[in-house]
Amino acid sequence: MRFAEFFSSRLSTLWVALVVVLAVAACAPREPIPLPERPSIPFGEGRIWKVEGDDTAPSYVFGTYHISDPRVLDIPDAAERAFRNAEIAVFEYKKERGKDPDPIDRDLTKLPSDMTLKGLVGAGTYGRLKSIMESRGYRPRNDVKPWVFWRYLGGYRGTFYTTDDESDPTRPVLDDWLRERAWDAGKRVEGFETWEEGFAKFNTIPMDIQVELLRGAVENYYNRREGAPTVQFYLDGDLAMLHGLWEERMSRYSAEAAETLTFRIITNRNRIMADGMEPLMREASTFVAVGAGHLSGEDGILRMLERRGYRVTRVH
Repeated sequence: MRFAEFFSSRLSTLWVALVVVLAVAACAPREPIPLPERPSIPFGEGRIWKVEGDDTAPSYVFGTYHISDPRVLDIPDAAERAFRNAEIAVFEYKKERGKDPDPIDRDLTKLPSDMTLKGLVGAGTYGRLKSIMESRGYRPRNDVKPWVFWRYLGGYRGTFYTTDDESDPTRPVLDDWLRERAWDAGKRVEGFETWEEGFAKFNTIPMDIQVELLRGAVENYYNRREGAPTVQFYLDGDLAMLHGLWEERMSRYSAEAAETLTFRIITNRNRIMADGMEPLMREASTFVAVGAGHLSGEDGILRMLERRGYRVTRVH
């Protein structure tokens, strides 16, 4: 056999072997991504709880997940019964039926005239941000606050993990679906916060922390752990693991940034919600539907209510 024929034959054999190896690798089960240890916290399991007090109507707190994944929209029977029997339904945000919230003044997201995004985050981070956004068909504006782009890149949800979210863009998120049903049923519908308050909790983050958040999002954009089963944790009622993932995310930031985010997004709003629930429960049976991340832990809504003397019982 001539050398060229021998070489061609050997190359063909190696190529076939490589294809076989790649095919086997593709069929092999994916290694599970590293996840934090499951913390031991109050109310770490469940999706809906009954809340009773001496001067209140029996009421319920249901943990939601703000997505339109069909698995999430299939709510437990216990939650369905509680929802149907309640006279009042209350959600995180206030909203009027048939009326979209007034648009936020976009000028509020602009930097002071003596600042630029590139100057704040540095040329390297800005260049990487520009590359990421252009791959999505956009370009970053140099006069907009860093938190806007941090949220665009996933914010606290997507900076270090992606999830097993299978949302259907043609369907409403769980909270909006329940709100529409409450209106249809003639229930009194309330909310704990205005859209303006929700916007302000991000827009007023101190600038140095906004810079840290955006730098972290950009630097970790291509290093995120893919497919964290957060939706499955929610469906399983594993609030402790969702709490653990939050703490894992926060551990990537400085102590000041982590404390700021946790206070603004979780703990301060937990207090607002617990305070808002009490007068409603004194009026009539109330169905409270808020993000599941607000329920568990020592600073969660359920523990707050328990410390205030309410009886809190898991029903699913």
